Amino acid sequence: MIAPIENFWQRPGLLFCALLMLVHFASVKLTFFCAVTPDNVVVVWLPNAVLLAALLRFRGQRMLLLAAVTFGSDVLASVGAFSWQEAVPLSAVNVFEVLVTYALLRRSGASLRLQRLEDLVKFVLAGPVTGALLASLMAAFVLQHVAGATTSYLTLVRLWWFGDALGLLIYTPLLLTLTQRAQQHMHLTWLDKALLTTLVLITASFATHHYDGNLDEITVTPTLLLPGAAIIAFRFGVRSTAVFVALVSLSMTMMMTSGFKPFGDMPIQLEVLRAQEFIFTLSLIGVGFSVLVKEMQLRELELEARVRLRTQELELSNRQLATISATDGLTGIPNRRQFDKTLTTEWGRARRNGQQLMLAMIDVDWFKQYNDHYGHQAGDEVLRRVASELTSLVRRSGDFVARYGGEEFAIILQSTSEEHAAAFAEMLCREIAQLRLPHNMSPLKHLTVSVGVAVLRPDGQTSITGFLRAADTALYRAKQRGRNRVELATEVMS
Repeated sequence: MIAPIENFWQRPGLLFCALLMLVHFASVKLTFFCAVTPDNVVVVWLPNAVLLAALLRFRGQRMLLLAAVTFGSDVLASVGAFSWQEAVPLSAVNVFEVLVTYALLRRSGASLRLQRLEDLVKFVLAGPVTGALLASLMAAFVLQHVAGATTSYLTLVRLWWFGDALGLLIYTPLLLTLTQRAQQHMHLTWLDKALLTTLVLITASFATHHYDGNLDEITVTPTLLLPGAAIIAFRFGVRSTAVFVALVSLSMTMMMTSGFKPFGDMPIQLEVLRAQEFIFTLSLIGVGFSVLVKEMQLRELELEARVRLRTQELELSNRQLATISATDGLTGIPNRRQFDKTLTTEWGRARRNGQQLMLAMIDVDWFKQYNDHYGHQAGDEVLRRVASELTSLVRRSGDFVARYGGEEFAIILQSTSEEHAAAFAEMLCREIAQLRLPHNMSPLKHLTVSVGVAVLRPDGQTSITGFLRAADTALYRAKQRGRNRVELATEVMS
């Protein structure tokens, strides 16, 4: 059920065209019924906003078809008020006004959803100012030379211009918001309810009382609704504000067409002008302020998104920097700094849990001679091969291998007995030797390592420094006794 509804708003098909014709026809009839004064002066012309909203909603798809549909409904609905000879050119002027407005909007690069203040300004200049003015110049000519109107040309231009401009300004944003998805339901506070009640009462007082500017000896004018429009724009958004402005403008025109005088006793021409000025001000304050608030919200969301993205980038950079600062650039395994940090952590854990800790110091045998004979690049490659092999041999998740410095490496194993530590170290020597990396300067003719191992259960009598010294002393003893061997520390000093 949802898919057909979504498709209905994606492309104007025949069903939509039929609905558009019906809505446009009804809007023409409604305008003649509610917005035309006894002297046949249109206060606000609604129908043009229907076609413009459809073109904006569908981004100009099937423009000629939509224009033809609304032109036909405009002619049919206007025949009661005008003759066929008058209705056809006047309807053509209406369609021309909308097409010019849409073309100017597209050329200006404005977003067709009118959700930013810049887009609203471009819309006002394209539609209510330019499109409506051009149409009024043509319509005044038709009214004088075809309909035989006796009113002066400039007066006809002004009346047509203001009526069409207000219709575009009020109802185009309203129709656009009604075809868009509703925002999240807003919870009304007691202040919101009090505000809405007050505005309803003020609006009802204008719609139900015939007065000349005073009501029960208290001066009451439509300008009291202007602050309300601003508050609604700020609190409820574009859609609610557009509905409020449309209802007030419709109520105002219905009062005038019914003989009420919301601005006091004055000539009808001046009364229409005052009403159009008020509706124009209400529209600018309401719709303009709501779009401004919407734009501020969008910019805030964009700023939050940029800050969030920047924060993620900084966090990633910090992680990368932390990784770089803890990683040896040559071998890709943890460096001396990370080794010192890890040893301190594991020492504290072993002490708390009463467990033994193993430290193995590993040195590549005759490495200086290897560098001198094969070159430093070959020496770097050997260190990478040894680091890779040691890493593959340290399989438990809590165990740790690092480059201690130069050709020396270090391994930390948790919960390890001396027997297991010795067996593990022997296995390291054996695996490195079995790589059979050529080393002609070694008595064995291939690369080997020497390992010094210290194992203890940390307590108050020992220290990390003594632990390191014991492993290093064992390593020195292994090198003195011929290399390619393992030596266990006999004593861990404090």
